Amino acid sequence: MTDREPAAFRAGLKHAADMALISALAIELRDDAGEVRQRAAIEALRGLAEGLKASTQPAPSEGALRRIMGAIAADSASAGTEECPHCAGRLAWIKDRSNGHVHARYEGMGCIAVMQ
Repeated sequence: MTDREPAAFRAGLKHAADMALISALAIELRDDAGEVRQRAAIEALRGLAEGLKASTQPAPSEGALRRIMGAIAADSASAGTEECPHCAGRLAWIKDRSNGHVHARYEGMGCIAVMQ
């Protein structure tokens, strides 16, 4: 496989995800968008788009995830944001007051979500 082929493959997946979101929006604008069948189609298309976008990015390294979870555990705040170790986007996190578990999620589609 040449260097350009993986990039073209990822671009194709991104395009397919964009088309799925456009299709979901088109259904939402229909007069019958509130019907169960249409709502199911909308959610299925959104799920397809999210899955396609997620498959375009490799999983973050285990060491990077451990580093960020360690930084969150050491932070005295109950919520905050960190730079995502995978895509350099914003990773929002919150600590559960009852058991101290950390919930973290990238604020975009197709990256990481963690519950400790």
